[in-house]
Amino acid sequence: MSGSNPSAPFITTAAQWTWAPPSGNSPSYILGFPPGGVNQPTKTGLMPSDLKDFVGVPLQLYGNPTVPVPDTTLLQWIRWAEDRIERDTGILLCQTFVAAPPTVVPGQALTEGIIPANGTTQILGVDYDLPDAPYDFWFPRAEDSGWMAYQLRYRPVKMINYTATNYTAIQRQSYIYPLLNEFFRIPPQWMVIDEDMGWIRLVPSTNIQMLPLFAIYLGFVAFTDSLPGGLAFQYFAGLTPADLQTRYSFIPQLVLAEAAITALNITQGSINLGFLAHDIKIDSIEQNTKFSEKGPYSGLIKSFTAMRDALLTTAHSKVSGPALTFL
Repeated sequence: MSGSNPSAPFITTAAQWTWAPPSGNSPSYILGFPPGGVNQPTKTGLMPSDLKDFVGVPLQLYGNPTVPVPDTTLLQWIRWAEDRIERDTGILLCQTFVAAPPTVVPGQALTEGIIPANGTTQILGVDYDLPDAPYDFWFPRAEDSGWMAYQLRYRPVKMINYTATNYTAIQRQSYIYPLLNEFFRIPPQWMVIDEDMGWIRLVPSTNIQMLPLFAIYLGFVAFTDSLPGGLAFQYFAGLTPADLQTRYSFIPQLVLAEAAITALNITQGSINLGFLAHDIKIDSIEQNTKFSEKGPYSGLIKSFTAMRDALLTTAHSKVSGPALTFL
């Protein structure tokens, strides 16, 4: 009995980001993000000029005279902000190909129904942009009206182009059933997807002749409630330029608020605005300037922090559902 489903199509994987190819022992590194490629160094397309306009005060570093913060540093602050928001929300800010997990064993890719660029294994920067861990199979989710519901770690999901039930992990560990050394490739027509929330449910709709085989596979793990690493997903996730201009139009503002907090915290020691008192004693030629204990930009930082927190709540509601308050 073969675990591979011949009715499920093979897929060709490809990284969405623009990567520099590996050179010698040096790994690939990122040159740019979609849709602009090398001309877009940030995931949202925000540039240093956007951050300067948003902050509204000069971003300068201490010196005599003070010097403007270089654009390369502003770009880094924007990228830090983007990565923090992705970690906090699970929302990927540009189109990304996620491999959970990537195929690293020669021959495994074809067994899973994946055709990598080199024909054998998936390579970071060539076949995928973001590696991820496989998902545990939970048997109760396949019972009754469970419909094998799973929520992916990264959202919004744009197109699932492969899902596999992976028994290789437990076969290698315990040899529960040594013949299960392949993957059952689930037809994409079975997948009902909530893109924003990242929920996937398996509802058999075509190729029903595969149902008995699928049931047999589930039956092999019926003795336990879980199967570690039992599900592998290869999928597109992340916002498109259209998303950033419509339903997710608040995301650039969220990124700028996060970047502004970093920028003001770093540069506030180099400015002379925001002082509480300024005294000059002529006789002793003494001059005293009193700043807020939290820094001269504390008011702006507090304002941007409140904006960031409110927008983070909005972002979470997009991918996790609305926040409920019980009285």
